[in-house]
Amino acid sequence: MTTSLNKYDIALLKWLSKQKDGVYQNEVPRATGINVKAVSKSLYKLEKIGLVTRTPTVHNKRKTYIVSLNREAALKALEEIGESLLDPAELFNQVSKIPCISCQYINRCYEGGFYDPLYCPLLFEYFFSENKKEVSSRAEAVARK
Repeated sequence: MTTSLNKYDIALLKWLSKQKDGVYQNEVPRATGINVKAVSKSLYKLEKIGLVTRTPTVHNKRKTYIVSLNREAALKALEEIGESLLDPAELFNQVSKIPCISCQYINRCYEGGFYDPLYCPLLFEYFFSENKKEVSSRAEAVARK
């Protein structure tokens, strides 16, 4: 079913991936440049597939939805059709943050060796800080609801 994503669906998924929090559906057309009808149809389809969630709400005295991306499902669906949420520059920035990239001992680092990734303080700190960011962003999302 995910192979039936059209250009609007893909564009919306990529745009939603760049948003920190859920967005009001009535603001999506203006922000993306996609017409209202195409946005509504695409978001409805993406919700049925499970790639986004739409929560009913009232904004500026009008009924609308808060649209949130299901990141893991969207990544998987886009991978199936050969797309990615990240552009090459963003992907490079994420990979370049991994401490092994700039480690002077990378050539002598292996499991069971003197420089063992299981006991690397830099790698531990990297994973701990990434996990901490994820946990705090989830906690903020729950607090908003």
